[in-house]
Amino acid sequence: MTYNSQLVLYYFLRLAGNCLESAPQDYSSMAQEREAMEIAQFVQEASALELTPPPPREIIRITRGMKIYFGQEELKLRPMSKAVLLLFLRHPEGIALKDIGDHKEELTRLYSRVARTDSPDKIERSVARLIDIFSNELNVNLSRVNAALSALENEVRHQIDGRAGERKSFKFFKSIVVWE
Repeated sequence: MTYNSQLVLYYFLRLAGNCLESAPQDYSSMAQEREAMEIAQFVQEASALELTPPPPREIIRITRGMKIYFGQEELKLRPMSKAVLLLFLRHPEGIALKDIGDHKEELTRLYSRVARTDSPDKIERSVARLIDIFSNELNVNLSRVNAALSALENEVRHQIDGRAGERKSFKFFKSIVVWE
């Protein structure tokens, strides 16, 4: 049970408990009295639950210079792998690998911001290789991203993941990604 679920349950059970404190006295039948006692006991047991605070959320920060930080640690990636990760960060709903070509313009913009070249031809050729469905370039870059994410020294495990043929996505809470 998540922390928020526990809080909601706790709140409603407290509210119900306050309403039921005198309930057994108000009921005339034994069945209703027994039911009220069971509910009161349930409320009492639920009130004794130890509520644990949620774990601290890790902030994923993308700087203006397109450096990616997980907490205080910078994620070191090759430019194309970084562009792929940034694309997945921008699409939390996920992307089917067969549809990566639909994101060519966005991928080109991202790659041109992180690439070590200013040549539009080189950038265009690199992106074309990445989105070519007969090339293994996209899988190679996804593997590089996942390897770099696994090497991070943090408690939260991040990966671009998804079943074969379905959308791949980067699992995260949207509220923790900060674009500067």
